[in-house]
Amino acid sequence: MLRLLMIVSGTFEALFGLSALIAPNLLIAGLGTETTAAAGLLARIFGAAALGLGAAALLARDEVNTKGGIAAAFGLALYNVLAACFILWTAAIDHSGAALWGAGLIHAVIGALFVYALAKARG
Repeated sequence: MLRLLMIVSGTFEALFGLSALIAPNLLIAGLGTETTAAAGLLARIFGAAALGLGAAALLARDEVNTKGGIAAAFGLALYNVLAACFILWTAAIDHSGAALWGAGLIHAVIGALFVYALAKARG
């Protein structure tokens, strides 16, 4: 199950990161904020981080039985759980649209599945 989660999460993050690098204004507009030079820079940095995280997940997908693979899976679990919390919190406070709620719920589901799979692997 961890291998599948690494593939799904890695692919999702890599594609999202690549899209944020190529078209940061779409990410900024999706958040409902102003397009400024600073927002564009932060969107690109965020895109680079997401692309790197996705690439690491995809490269570690066949190593989930090693300490390094478990560490990568733990990092993805932590990222998805925290991302879900922040995105859903922001969506609730700002009464944001369906895109932000959808992204938050996707991260919540993936994060919960990672937590479950990691607990099962340990036990």
